[in-house]
Amino acid sequence: MTERADIQNVINAWNNGLDSGDIDAMVATCDPNAVTVNEGQPATIGVQAIRDKYIPRIAAAEITSGYDIEDLQFFGDVAVVSGRFYGTMKMRDTGETRTPQGRLVLVYKRDATGAWKMILDMDNNGPA
Repeated sequence: MTERADIQNVINAWNNGLDSGDIDAMVATCDPNAVTVNEGQPATIGVQAIRDKYIPRIAAAEITSGYDIEDLQFFGDVAVVSGRFYGTMKMRDTGETRTPQGRLVLVYKRDATGAWKMILDMDNNGPA
């Protein structure tokens, strides 16, 4: 498997976990000290904080998500990915459907086992 395919697989594992409501699958793709920096929100640092942030989101909506890699660069055991995220959130309480989209930079680092783990997720919402 190529390094690009490895990165795509770890991104897909996060998205599949999000879409299926499997928080354990999501955080399994993260370094223990991962940071998420989402537009208009304080930074979230660490796996437990990421769990705390996403559990209510998963409970509130049926989610579908996707990510198109536009640029991928490797710096030894670090990969920097930029691209476009998109998805739908059908709110369970109102039936309203939201369509979040925007730009997303992800940074991955190989752990001691050689697996790619997310260390940074930074997005901005709006026109992709």
